[in-house]
Parts: sequence; structure tokens; C-alpha cells
Amino acid sequence: MSLANRIAPAVAAVLCWAAFPTAARAQVVFPPDASYTALRCGAAPMRDGYQDQAGALDERDLVGDAAGPAGLRASDATNLYLRMRLDRDPAPGAAVRGFAWGMQFDLDDDPSDYELMVTVDGLAGAAGVVSIFRNLTTTLRDDPADPPDTPAVATYPFAMAARTVAAPGPTFGGNTDFFLDFAVPWSQLTPLGLDRTTTTRVWVASSSTVNGLDGDVACHDGAGGPARLGATASDQTTGDPAMDPGPGPGGTGRLEGGGGCAAGGAGGAGSPVAALAGALVLLAHRRRRR
Repeated sequence: MSLANRIAPAVAAVLCWAAFPTAARAQVVFPPDASYTALRCGAAPMRDGYQDQAGALDERDLVGDAAGPAGLRASDATNLYLRMRLDRDPAPGAAVRGFAWGMQFDLDDDPSDYELMVTVDGLAGAAGVVSIFRNLTTTLRDDPADPPDTPAVATYPFAMAARTVAAPGPTFGGNTDFFLDFAVPWSQLTPLGLDRTTTTRVWVASSSTVNGLDGDVACHDGAGGPARLGATASDQTTGDPAMDPGPGPGGTGRLEGGGGCAAGGAGGAGSPVAALAGALVLLAHRRRRR
């Protein structure tokens, strides 16, 4: 029996222990701020102006600059962690406001459409939900409001897979900014086409509906007309920011950031479980390539 075949069951056991199915998923333990890497637009950290989109203010207002990027992400062996910087808390007292926030992902190297969307919303109730959608049929080309396929592929309670925290660093509008953090498991994303090495572009936006992103779009000045996917996509990156070499010799720098899964953080970023799983996968991959 090959080494890869001997390792595969151990890898499966570790990952099955760390990645619970949707219905039984343990509360996510988010990584520290230093673990997050900024998405980039035009080789600069993702930006967005204060109150630049009429009708998308306060908790729907994405804000960001080089010192405090509007969109970031982190990863470990279990989860992809997504982070948005907003002008106000979208879930004060853990009651999610009646709007939506999300990120769309390009998986076919065509920036006029997206194939995957992850959202957070309180539209059905203050308890809130994190949802994963596919988008295999384009209805509104080059438009972030293009509705995804329904129903959602997977959903998770906000209390288990998302949070809001006060954001350090610069403030926009003279008040405290907030991070909206949400996590989705690689075990769910990989079958949908987004794994840790997948080349992708990302759109970050707020919305008044879970079926598309029609609010404030990062890397877009609302005064310049409707946002278009082709003009507001992030620079190309990888599913896992650690796999992205970055825009220059130094790679993507870690900027302000929140990772892990399983009770007590046993499956979190930097945990023995996550490290072991990653090492076993890498070793098996190298052996198969010989």
C-alpha cells in the first residue's frame, strides 16, 4: 500500500473530526487580527469611501483604506474566514439588522459574472444566518445584484458562524467602525469549486436582499454610476490568502484582521489538529507527484 493511501484515512479522520456537518457545526473560534490579509484592488488594499453610496449608510456602509482595508480574509485547515469593515455594527447586541452583507467569488476567470456567493443576513429574523450560494446561471451580467441559484447550498446560524467586533485603527465618520466576520468550511467550499489554491477574484458588498449584492460595493465610488463586476473585482488571488504570492517581492502583508472550529478551539488556527491535517495533506500530495 502506498504512503498516500496509508495517510488518506488518517487525513479523513482528522478532517471529519474538525469539520462538522451543517446541522451539528460547533461555534467557530475566529483567528486573531494578525491572521487576516487584505483583499486588493489595483495592487492596493481594498478601499471604500465613507457614505459613498446613497441609500447604503451606517451598517451597510463599507469603509476602508490602506491602513484599514474594507475586505480581508484568513484561513486554516478547516475554515475560510471572511471579514468586512463597516461604518456601524450590523448586529448590535447580537441582533442582526434586516439587511445582508457578502462576498462573491469568480471561479471561471470571467470577471463579468460570479459563481459562488457567501452572505450574512438578518432579513428573516434578528437571529441571522450565514448562507452559501452557487450561481451557475447568469441573469444580470456584469452586475453584483445578479441573483444566485436557490435554495442555498448550505446555511449556518449567525451565532455559530459569524460575529461583529469593534475595529481598531482608523475610523470613518468619526465613530467606531466594526468588523463583520463570518466563516465557512473548506469541506463545503471545495466541492463547489473554491479550494485553498483556486485562482479567484472577490467582490465585497452590502445589500438589501440576500439574492444578490445591491448596496455599497467595495472599490467603487457610488457617485460614478452603478457598480459593475468587471470594474469592482479584487485583484486575482487564491482561495487561501497564504497561497497568494502577493503583488510584490514581499508577498501579501498581514494587515489588521479574526479562526478555528470545534469546542474550546481545538480545531482552530495554529492548533495541533489543524497543523497535523495540513502536514499530512501536503505530504500525501508530494508523494503522489513523484
